[in-house]
Amino acid sequence: MTGSPESILRIRGVSKSFSGVEVLHGVDLDLAPACVHAIVGENGAGKSTLIKILSGVHRRDGGEITIDGKPVDVLSPRLAQGLGIVTIYQERNLVPHLSVGENILLGDVPTGFLTVVQWKHLFERASEILRNLNLDLDPRSLVVNLGAGEQQAVEIAKALYKKARIVIMDEPTASLSGAEIDNLFRLIGQLRQGRVSVIYISHRLDEVFQVADRVTVLRDGREVTTRAIGEITKDQLVQAMVGEEISMTRLGTGPEGSTLLEVKGLTKERAFRDVSITLKRGMVIGIAGTLGSGRTPLLRAIAGIDAADTGSILLEGRELAGRRLREFIHRGICFVPGERDARGLILSMSVAGNTTLANLDAVAHGPVMDLPRERRIARQYMEALAVQARGTQQEVQYLSGGNRQKVMLSKWLCLGLEVFLLDEPTQGVDVGAREEIHRIMKRLLEDGKGILMVTSDLDELMNMSHRIAVMREGRIAALLNADATSRQEVLSYAIGTTGTG
Repeated sequence: MTGSPESILRIRGVSKSFSGVEVLHGVDLDLAPACVHAIVGENGAGKSTLIKILSGVHRRDGGEITIDGKPVDVLSPRLAQGLGIVTIYQERNLVPHLSVGENILLGDVPTGFLTVVQWKHLFERASEILRNLNLDLDPRSLVVNLGAGEQQAVEIAKALYKKARIVIMDEPTASLSGAEIDNLFRLIGQLRQGRVSVIYISHRLDEVFQVADRVTVLRDGREVTTRAIGEITKDQLVQAMVGEEISMTRLGTGPEGSTLLEVKGLTKERAFRDVSITLKRGMVIGIAGTLGSGRTPLLRAIAGIDAADTGSILLEGRELAGRRLREFIHRGICFVPGERDARGLILSMSVAGNTTLANLDAVAHGPVMDLPRERRIARQYMEALAVQARGTQQEVQYLSGGNRQKVMLSKWLCLGLEVFLLDEPTQGVDVGAREEIHRIMKRLLEDGKGILMVTSDLDELMNMSHRIAVMREGRIAALLNADATSRQEVLSYAIGTTGTG
């Protein structure tokens, strides 16, 4: 990719690995002054990793970053801010119980004698920034009382106060209404007029065509193409995002087994609405959608972790909604989280301890643990799932990502449950571990179990699902037969484009 000599930011060959898995492979990018440059790609394409490198959260492993033609060796959050790079994440970086003015000037609050805050000066400076953005906000208002769009406007005001030259926006419209989105685009226009450049990350392609000057597509951690927005169509952009159709063996048509799980009209405010799904024995239903579409909150509600507001959850015809989590597990439903280290395992505990964690009754006699039996059960699942560890007493924190995932699965397999709710089951694992996990899933199907699977990997979605429920903005936008659809059609439903590829 050829760069312009006037580029404010130039990235060449940037790479990044986590736990030995490379997630960015020599990415290039050029950002011109006063330009809105969109970065798009499927979940897991490398977008978040790239912007965290630019904001100083992650350190790149290789490649070069230059700003105004000058190389930058190591970016820290403080240095990035000093160079004029400000990142606005989906999760607001505001102090809710401070005023708008205090948030805008946070870290630079004017003080006088004995460090007493000069409130009048603070609010006057904040008012000036707000006026420059044509924002009708009272700098004395508490941020906690503002709507999502107003809070985002405060973030932009903060960026201007910090004299930002590059503003990175990560899914900025995820929680905004139509009117708030229009106001955001107006603010972006004002940033451009002030010669501020914007890196705009979004799954919503309509927005990209509305607000961006250029667009870069990332796929599997690589830059696929960079084009002026007028030189590419939506269909071409979708094709660049998903790549060529990969020919792999699919599960095929769904089984004709008995109904195992029925979800009827399930609703949770601000998460998902009116979701209905029927899962049969021996079936995998893959749940697709962009970040924020409601996929994981839906799984958590079906698992009984978070209570839904309305709707029914029937396991073999018996109502579960409204019952305690213990009852969901006792009846046969488990949730395997995507954040295995934070939510699925106790890293300092042994393989054996994690394996039996959900089934202590099997290895305890009252308050006394039967440690030999615990080790025997753990060894049985280590062999069945091909867990690579030095032994049952090795701490889980010293295992690879794939082996940790298999230990987390074994924790639930030893309970003999019926429905497995898998959130990103192969995220961050190598190819061999991925195949092992798919083998375990197929064995569950052979045993008549049912699986609901959230995955951001379209290959996994297409090949390891019988049916695909595509979620968008908290609703099921389409329910598709996996063997009669395409990656392009799934992505089109997920991001709301009209074409079906």
